Amino acid sequence: MLLLEFKSFLFDGLLNTLLLSLVMIVGGTLFAVIFAAGLSMPSRWLNRPVFLIVECLRDIPLMVTVLLVYFVLPNVGISLDPFWSSALSVSVWGGANGAHIIRAGLASVSKGQWETVQAFGLGGWKGLLLVIVPQAMPVILPPYISLVTGLVQASSLGAVLGVNELLRSAQVLIEQTTISRGGSPAYLIYGTILVVYFVMCWTIALVGRRLEAHFAKPYRRDRQSINRRNDSSDVLVPTAPLDVRT
Repeated sequence: MLLLEFKSFLFDGLLNTLLLSLVMIVGGTLFAVIFAAGLSMPSRWLNRPVFLIVECLRDIPLMVTVLLVYFVLPNVGISLDPFWSSALSVSVWGGANGAHIIRAGLASVSKGQWETVQAFGLGGWKGLLLVIVPQAMPVILPPYISLVTGLVQASSLGAVLGVNELLRSAQVLIEQTTISRGGSPAYLIYGTILVVYFVMCWTIALVGRRLEAHFAKPYRRDRQSINRRNDSSDVLVPTAPLDVRT
């Protein structure tokens, strides 16, 4: 079978895809935190430039961003190989989209929680990480998990620059097999690639669901206690019969 014959070649492409996806996820998260911090600045002179950068990165097609990073940055003295060009371009795109997700999650936390954090002397990063972020995670996680799966899928754009990832390996294998043996195995190979990407994104979705359930536990307990309190208030308490005498 063709897939078994070239399994080592395809497996190397899969490893590069996993590595590229991991770099994009970590880089996208770092850029998202930086952009979200910039958007949350109180001064308009500080948050407006960040807002313009974020909106430009979101509105420009991702393919154009990948090509710009690879072909334009060398003109300003920054030369990156295809792997890091792909990683950087997709990371800044993911960071621009993730910034709004993080900012919306932090904004969902009530103002009273921020005041409580300051009252207990947990100002700065300590209060943000220990008190505010855990409460914002139920809002942040669902769209951010979707963004992470999008970053994994976007790793296939590395094939445009020649990165030897899974899709590029599949393209090379199809071309060589068609030339040397005749007949195109595109349906078999691309179908296999489709299944591999589905499994990766499905695994990320499962992990995300577990994380959502973990951070939603306190709210589930609060909801159960409220329901239990409401149920107990609906119970009719028997009273003694009235002694009516004529």
